[in-house]
Amino acid sequence: MPFACPGCGAVLDRSLEVALTRCPACAAIVRSRPLEGRGGAAAYEVEIAGRPETRRRVEVPWDETQQRRLTAWLAWSSLLTVGLVFVLYALARWFRGGTP
Repeated sequence: MPFACPGCGAVLDRSLEVALTRCPACAAIVRSRPLEGRGGAAAYEVEIAGRPETRRRVEVPWDETQQRRLTAWLAWSSLLTVGLVFVLYALARWFRGGTP
């Protein structure tokens, strides 16, 4: 997803998932890190390395593949969590001798 370089404003067609990227226009190293997103967008903090005054927040909407992966991950993790709760409950009952 394209975003603007925080140093010179040139459009960078790079992934924000990569922590360090070099801007081809100004040759500065652009640092990005993920933040908490709002709703249907992923948020990143982008800045020129060593220059905190250039810090910007960039929000990128989720694409269909990312949305599908996130939904699948949430479904599997929820099922696993509920399954582990039942296993722990059964183990606790078994170690107590099966009486409430």
